Amino acid sequence: MSPHTQTANLLLITTETSESERLLGGLREEGLASKSVSIPNADRLAETIAQRGCDIIICFASDRDLDLDAVLTAYRKLSADVPFILVTDGDTDAGLTIKARRAGVRDLVESGDSERLKLAVARERSDLFRRREADTLNGRMKDCEQRALEIIEVTSAGVAFIQDGLHVETNPAYLSLFGFETKDDVLATPFLDLVEPDAQKRVRDILRGNNSQTTSTPIELDLVCHRTDGSPFGAHLLAAPSEFDAEPCLRLILQTNAPAPTSNANTQAQGTGNELGLIRFLAEIEAHIGNERLVDRDFAIFYIRIKNSADLLRDLGLTHALELFEEFGKALEEVVAGTGFLARLGDDGFGLIVDDLGAFEAKSLAERITSQARLPGQRRATNDASADCEIGYFLVSDRAAAAEDIVNAAHRLCIGHDFTERDHVPGQPPPTSLAARVKQEVEDEDGDVSIARKIEYALHNDQLKLVYQPIISLMGDNQENYSVLVRLLDEEENLLEAKDFIGPAIRSGLIEEVDKWTIRSSIRVIGEQRKAGHNLSLFVNLSEDTFRNPSIVLWICDCLREFDVRGNWLTFQFQEELVVGNLASLSKLVETLKKIKCRVAINRFGVSERPELILQGLSLDFVLLKPSFAQGLADDADKQQRLLQLATLAKEFNVKSIVTGVEDARALTVLWTAGVDYVQGNFLQRPSPTLEVQA
Repeated sequence: MSPHTQTANLLLITTETSESERLLGGLREEGLASKSVSIPNADRLAETIAQRGCDIIICFASDRDLDLDAVLTAYRKLSADVPFILVTDGDTDAGLTIKARRAGVRDLVESGDSERLKLAVARERSDLFRRREADTLNGRMKDCEQRALEIIEVTSAGVAFIQDGLHVETNPAYLSLFGFETKDDVLATPFLDLVEPDAQKRVRDILRGNNSQTTSTPIELDLVCHRTDGSPFGAHLLAAPSEFDAEPCLRLILQTNAPAPTSNANTQAQGTGNELGLIRFLAEIEAHIGNERLVDRDFAIFYIRIKNSADLLRDLGLTHALELFEEFGKALEEVVAGTGFLARLGDDGFGLIVDDLGAFEAKSLAERITSQARLPGQRRATNDASADCEIGYFLVSDRAAAAEDIVNAAHRLCIGHDFTERDHVPGQPPPTSLAARVKQEVEDEDGDVSIARKIEYALHNDQLKLVYQPIISLMGDNQENYSVLVRLLDEEENLLEAKDFIGPAIRSGLIEEVDKWTIRSSIRVIGEQRKAGHNLSLFVNLSEDTFRNPSIVLWICDCLREFDVRGNWLTFQFQEELVVGNLASLSKLVETLKKIKCRVAINRFGVSERPELILQGLSLDFVLLKPSFAQGLADDADKQQRLLQLATLAKEFNVKSIVTGVEDARALTVLWTAGVDYVQGNFLQRPSPTLEVQA
């Protein structure tokens, strides 16, 4: 609302009500005042302003029963920004004017001059509301800066602020990228010292351009840097003008984009230490992944492990076994020479990255490695002709998980199954997430295309609808918690539930757009309901494609700022089936969401054999148990025992438990006895487009 259209609440200080009413009537006619309150003296000045929200003070100095000195003294002590207008009689002396100005009075108006009083009130009202608007914007700007710094702290890209060529601030990822142990070490290092000589001239020009205030737009540059141990790495640099501690500086964002050139460009066996080999392997994976973790060119990850390595260590002894493993590494390097990037990831494990490899080619390469990469015959613990290694391989395409998750997937395949015995698509891991399973369950491609068109139509024509199901507290929580569900209204006005279109949305690459629409709409609803006085909190699902996008948190922050909503009014939930294959990605995301005060939940919880590992690995606020736990609960003793175990486990980690799918009253008694915190289900209330808990 424009300051010119807002009305002010007046505080009148006088004992003469007739005069004050006359002036107040004129101000109301002009639309300058809405409400008013009168006090006869200064005794309760500060208290009245705080309680009644007064905007402007009008004091009648012509009132002979008023102690003007006491009023001016009380006004000087006010901490609130409330303009003061003094109405005087016609004989205002210079002494009164000086005294009033020293006390902070904004204007002196003669008692009979109603037009000047209107002008004074209009001016002070406009100035006041503009000051308040500026204070609000300054506060939001500081919040934005704080949130930006918090996000910088947890981002995977290296971020540094440079002033006169020196580091003034860096994030942890920057320290890790270059191998610095502490922030103090990098603050004493010029940025140019971390850049290879071939790129120093260009970088120096960028630094000088910033200092001379000629850099106005971001500059991008591919260059080679080197770590503190001297090892080189390729990086993509984004430099842009910024400020730190109110001083102009240059903000640098570095991401590894390719390994530094070496004499052996195709096959590199990194044997200088297992830890260093793993670091470089992870960096090589990241170099294959573009912006927003999109994979421009498919690649395959192989994890190769020496078979029966524990037996070899036991039978041959540590030193002889490790020597044997080293010789196997050399044999493996000869087999895959010219194929891809090879690294030693452990005493008995190796990682291999190969570009442009399909499922058939990956299987053929795995068979070749298995048959040709052998332990030295004279040192083998057994004399059989079976393979000396086990292999798991994982094809990476579309949007990639964190590098750690990709390596872990290949490792799980290696230790869990032999590649020749799988009953699923060759080269692909067992579907460890709901999204992966949905992507494989394609029976009607034409139906998928039809649903995808409906989704696109709904996104462009605002045909997606939110419905809400209450999450009821069994422990007396007064917050209004609702789970958010999405419905789709197609061109024929048919209403589709999520189960009808989420699978096609995932397979057609539209699920992230659906998620973003849901997030923004949910945040808008929270803002509206909070302003109406409702203590509302919403639970929103994030799909695998969405939470793998590193920019999703920035987008959430933009939505929170747009609708002036706090992060702790929003809970993001992930399905348990997604966690195992994305633990590294989710750990970073959860940490970042916590930075902006959002809450985090695991949905469909209780399926895995070791649920405590999920609670240990992620900082959670809620777990929502799988709906099947509530089905037939009252008559199933085993299910009751399992539910009690899960609720108790959640309490041990200070996590609230929510049982979903409640369909009958008998289950409520069992749930309350088990110490469950919240319940949700159709028995309590079916999903509804309105935010009201029905009786």
